Amino acid sequence: FQNLPPRYCQVNDAKEILRDVTQVHRFIHLQLASNDDNALAPIVAWQNEPDRGYSTVTVCTWDRDRLFSNITGCLTAAGFNILGAEILTRADGIIIDTFYVTDAKTGLLANREEREKFESLAQKVLTDKTVDLPALVARTKAAPSIYKSIQGELIPTVVEVDNDSSDTRTIIDLQAEDRVGLLYDLSRALADLEVDLSVAKILTEQGAAVDSFYVTEQDGGKILDSERIKAVKSKLRLAVLHSAPAPPHGR
Repeated sequence: FQNLPPRYCQVNDAKEILRDVTQVHRFIHLQLASNDDNALAPIVAWQNEPDRGYSTVTVCTWDRDRLFSNITGCLTAAGFNILGAEILTRADGIIIDTFYVTDAKTGLLANREEREKFESLAQKVLTDKTVDLPALVARTKAAPSIYKSIQGELIPTVVEVDNDSSDTRTIIDLQAEDRVGLLYDLSRALADLEVDLSVAKILTEQGAAVDSFYVTEQDGGKILDSERIKAVKSKLRLAVLHSAPAPPHGR
C-alpha cells in the first residue's frame, strides 16, 4: 500500500482493492519464480460485468515505454472495442491497467476465444517478441457504431491542453467521434510525442470518445512551450483521422 498513491483507497472500493492487491501478489510471485525471459510477462485477469454490458480486463506488469499503447493495440487486434480505461502506476514501477471492453463486432461481453487471443498476443508483445502490431490492428475490421447519429452529423474533434487544473501534470482533454482502434491511435501518438502518461480517463458515450490524459515531459515538467502544445494538438488530431472510415463515393 505504500507504493500506491494516497487517493487510491478513496476512489476504489474494497472489491477493486482486493482484486488489484491479489493481482500484484501473483505478479511478484511470478517474478520470484521465473527466469529473466519472463520478467516482462503480464498477469491478466478478466471479469464479465453483464449488468453493465462490458467485460473488465486488468493487466499487471512492469511499467515501460509504449506500454499503454501496446496493450490497447493488443486489445484492438484481438477484436475488442475499448469503452473505458484506468491506469495506475505504483511507486515501485508496477502498473495495474484496467480496460472496459466489448466484442467489437457484436457489442457483447468478451468470449473465451477473444480473451485467449488477447493474452497470447500480449504475452508476445510485452515480452519483446517480434510482432507487427500496427499491421494486426490495421487488419481488424471495425464494427459499426452503436450510436446512430443524424445523417450528416459528426461529433467534432476537440483537443484542449490544460496546465491549470493540476499542480504537476498537463491534462490533455480530447473529444472525438468514437471508432474501433481510436484509443490505440491516440496512445501511439502520445508515445511518439515522448510524453510520460501517468493517468488516463477514457469514456465512450453515445458514439463520442471523451478522454483525458495526464502527462509530463520526460524531465517531469509540464508541457508549457506554445509550439510544443501546438505540436501535441496537431499530432492527436491526425491520430483521430488515422484509419477513420472514408466518406461514401460522391461526397
